[in-house]
Amino acid sequence: MSLSLRLSPEKRQRLFYIFIVLIFALTITSGIFAKNGWFPSTDALTGKRTGWFGKPLAKNAPSAWNLLPTPTPTPPPLSKEYIYAGSRLLSVVDSNAQELPPADLAIWRPSSGYWWVMSGSATGSYSNNFAVGFGMNGDTPEPGDYDGDGKTDFAIYRPSTGVWWINESSSGSTYSFSFGNSNSNDKPVPGDYDGDGRTDAAVFRKDDPATGNGKFYLRRYDGSYYTAQFGISTDMPTSGDFDGDGKADVAVWRSSNNTFYSLNSSNAVTSSFTFSVSGSEPVPADYDGDGRADYAIRQGSNWVIRNSGTGTTDTIAWQSSSDIAVQNDYDGDGKCDIAVWRDSTGYWYIRPSANPTTTRAVQWGSPSDIPEPAYFRR
Repeated sequence: MSLSLRLSPEKRQRLFYIFIVLIFALTITSGIFAKNGWFPSTDALTGKRTGWFGKPLAKNAPSAWNLLPTPTPTPPPLSKEYIYAGSRLLSVVDSNAQELPPADLAIWRPSSGYWWVMSGSATGSYSNNFAVGFGMNGDTPEPGDYDGDGKTDFAIYRPSTGVWWINESSSGSTYSFSFGNSNSNDKPVPGDYDGDGRTDAAVFRKDDPATGNGKFYLRRYDGSYYTAQFGISTDMPTSGDFDGDGKADVAVWRSSNNTFYSLNSSNAVTSSFTFSVSGSEPVPADYDGDGRADYAIRQGSNWVIRNSGTGTTDTIAWQSSSDIAVQNDYDGDGKCDIAVWRDSTGYWYIRPSANPTTTRAVQWGSPSDIPEPAYFRR
């Protein structure tokens, strides 16, 4: 026999009224909650999530309707922070993670304004070549990761106008801005000076009118800029992360006394190192993989490197003194490799830090090209 047959008409009527009252109460309550924003919700415009009664939701909560956040695992410690030479600066690697891909072999051809890129390889097997037209004769190539997407953007600085032109790898769009004085001896020195993961446009003005000495002008991604009075008119700018804090430090090489000077971004203290031998060219980079740029010079065909990790100085003979230095991480081990580009033949000669007894020789480029190794991969 059904329940309806066991209940008297009076009880069935009472249950019906109770049901109606509950439905009415639920409707009123829902209206009050909705009006006051007390239901869990996600803003369609901003994506901001709130929980019951409008309380902010934990960032790691799995759902806007779940009161309890998901337990957060303990993140692995950072194993190291390091910089590469050239444009791939200031990259962080987690422990047990793979290193960044090796640098691409690339040249910029002033006569045509074309970039020619050969995708890098840790094993020395190169492929996936491509070319992009960007720039014109008279420009200087200044590639870097200006949009912060982990890939190097094609970029040039036009000394005749003091204008920078950037082609973003993330969107393919091109934009320009004025930053530099076409009437002065400005030297472009791009790098990530504020540690936001983007390359900042920057110039070193050797003949600053106020003092007659050196002055760095540094432009942030939002267009604002700041300056740093550092160096003298005869210095050569050599910015890099010498204190290992994830920001490029303004720095100069003074050939008159064989000394590097760098201004630590971490504490505003000036550091210096003097070599016992004279050098024809500064080539600082992180050769030992400790997360700090090492002071280094070329003396003829010798590379003289002061290791920041150990404080020792190494002298390594590599190729010819007339070759162009193109130090970078070509084997993807997190250490900068000694390397040169020979203008007469277009050959790259790379000494892999992972296997320094071998020589990697690759032909890529022609006489009068400008070598610009970096991670351009598209």
